[in-house]
Amino acid sequence: MSSKKKRNTSSRAAKVQRQAKAHAARSTRPTSPEIAAFPATLEALKQALAVGHLPMLCSDGQVRQLTYDQMRDHLNASFTADGEPPLSPGELARFLANDLTSGEMAMRTDGVWVTSEDYFAMPEVQP
Repeated sequence: MSSKKKRNTSSRAAKVQRQAKAHAARSTRPTSPEIAAFPATLEALKQALAVGHLPMLCSDGQVRQLTYDQMRDHLNASFTADGEPPLSPGELARFLANDLTSGEMAMRTDGVWVTSEDYFAMPEVQP
């Protein structure tokens, strides 16, 4: 008895759904109550981005200056590797604000920023 193999499209559908959800999360504005909880930290982030760089704690324990362009390039490389569109011009600031309100990014009392994202890591090259 012969059985035909069918292509499993559920993994592809799941990937498309994850990408759509991630894009929707990136393109929606954070809600006011979340932002209201961190006004001083958000203001510090806004000022640091206006200067063009953040003092960021790296995974090796060193503090390095992380530029706005480095953050955008790192995230765009990550999104491109996942087959997603790159960040739009105003999207990075909203993305960072979401990281801040969700607790994935924080400013220490000495003004150094810490985040779960390793912006200094080299992006993985996909074959």
